[in-house]
Amino acid sequence: MSRELWRNSQVARSWPTFVWVLAIIFAITTISWERAKAQSSEANAPTVRHVVVILNKSKLIRFAKPIKKASIASTAIADITPMTDRSLYIQGKTPGTTNISVFDENMQLVEIVDLEVTIDTENLQQRIRAITGSNAVRVTASSGQVVLSGMVADGVAADRSVSVAQSMMQGVTLVNAMTVAPSQQVMLEVRFLEASRSAERDIGVNWFGTKPNGNVVSTGVGTANNGMSVTQGGTALLSASGGGPFGVVLANVVNSGAGNLNVMISALESQGLVRRLAEPNLVTLSGETAKFLAGGEFPIPTVSGTTANGATPTFLMQPYGVSLSFVPTVLRNHLINLRIAPEVSELDYANSVTISGTTIPSILQRNAQTTIELRDGQSFAIAGLLQNRSVRNLDQLPWLGSVPVLGSLFRSAAYQNSESDLVIIVTVHLVHPVTPADHLATPFDQRLPSNDVDFFANGQMEIPKRYSDYVTSGGGVQGPYGAIIPTEKGSNQSAFKGIEAK
Repeated sequence: MSRELWRNSQVARSWPTFVWVLAIIFAITTISWERAKAQSSEANAPTVRHVVVILNKSKLIRFAKPIKKASIASTAIADITPMTDRSLYIQGKTPGTTNISVFDENMQLVEIVDLEVTIDTENLQQRIRAITGSNAVRVTASSGQVVLSGMVADGVAADRSVSVAQSMMQGVTLVNAMTVAPSQQVMLEVRFLEASRSAERDIGVNWFGTKPNGNVVSTGVGTANNGMSVTQGGTALLSASGGGPFGVVLANVVNSGAGNLNVMISALESQGLVRRLAEPNLVTLSGETAKFLAGGEFPIPTVSGTTANGATPTFLMQPYGVSLSFVPTVLRNHLINLRIAPEVSELDYANSVTISGTTIPSILQRNAQTTIELRDGQSFAIAGLLQNRSVRNLDQLPWLGSVPVLGSLFRSAAYQNSESDLVIIVTVHLVHPVTPADHLATPFDQRLPSNDVDFFANGQMEIPKRYSDYVTSGGGVQGPYGAIIPTEKGSNQSAFKGIEAK
C-alpha cells in the first residue's frame, strides 16, 4: 500500500471522532454561556426586603448601593422621603401592606421593599399585662384589626383588657377572642324585711242641744265618726256615718222646757302592725345579667294624639311586685363583685287618681341600687330605713278650752304616731348544679291533695304524706333546693339552702 493511500485511510477514520469532539465543545460552550447569562440575569434581578413599620411611627432603611429614585404603591398607607443616596425614611400612616420600588442611577429596578404598617401591639401587650397582672392575654394585629385572645382567669380581667385596648386603639376594629375559664355560677339571696307600726289616740267632748224655737246649739269639737244619729223633736242633733258606736258615751245633762243640753264624750285608741317579707333568689353566670320579677303589670292610660272626636288613649304597662336584677363578677380568691338593684312595689289605691272614670293607682316602692363586694357565704345589709312620724292635733273652743282642768270639757285632742323599719340584706354563694341522682325539693314534697273522703267527710284540702314516707324521706324534705352550696373541707354533712341533710 502506498503512503498516500495510507494517509487517506487514517483521515477517514479520524473524521467521526473530530465531529464528536466539535459537538462536545459546542455543547459545553452553550451551557457555559447560558449559565453565565443566568448568573448575569440573577445578578441584575431586584432583591426583595420585608420591612415592618409601627403605625404613626417611622423607620430609616439603608441600601448597599446608591439609589436615584424610590416609588411607593400606596401613599395612603405610608410616606417615604429619601434622606441620602443610600437611605430612605418611611413613616406609617394607615395599617396595611404595600411595596416600595427602588431604582439605581441607571433607572434599573434594584430592590423591592415589601412594606407592612401594623399596630403597636407590644405597647398594648405591656399595658394589659400591667393592668391585669397576667400574661394570659395575647395581642395580635391582622388586616388592620387588633385581636385579643387567650384564656383569662375571670371576667374582670377580660373587661379591663378590652377597655385598655379600646382606649389605646381608637378608630381600630377590636376583636375580642378571649375566653373566661372556668365559668362560675353565683346565687344571690335577697331579703326584704319591713315592719310598719301605728298608734292613735283620740278623745273629744261634744256639747249640743236645742232651744224651744228649734235652734240647735253645738260646740262641734267632738269626734263624730262613730255612726250615731241623735234627733230631738224632728231635728237632727248629731249624725255621722260609719260603723256602730265605739268608745262613745252620750248623756243628757239638761232636759227642761227651756231646752235640752246633751254631751257626747268619744275616746278611741288604736294600734296597728304590718309586717312584710320578700326573699327573691336568683342564679346566674359570672359577668352575666340576671333579672327576676314576681308580680304583674297594670295599664296606665296616656294620650298618644288628638282627633276631631277627642284624644286617642294608649296604655303604658307598668310592672310591680318583687323584682331583682344583678350582675355578679367573680374576682380572684373568690371575691364577688355585685351590681345589684332589688325592688319591692305594690299598688296603692288610697292615693289613686281618677281620670274620666278610670282609677289609676299609685305605686309604693322600696328599692335600692348599689355595688358591693362579698365573699362566698357572706351577707351585707345594703339598705335600711327608720321612719318615725308623730302628729298631734288639738281642737278647742276659744277661751273656754284654755281654762285649766275645766278646759278639757271644751276641746278634742288627737295623737297619731307611725313607724316604719325597712332593711334589705343580701347573701351571695358560689354554687354548682346538682347531680342527676339528686332530687330537687318542691313545695309539694310534704303534702298531697286530698281525696273525696278527706275533702267532703273530713274537710281536709291537703293531707300529709304517709308516716313511713315522712320518716324515710327525712321529714318530708328531699334533696337540695335549687343549688348546692359547697361546705368546708373535712365536713361530713352537706349544707343546702334552708335545710340540712345528714
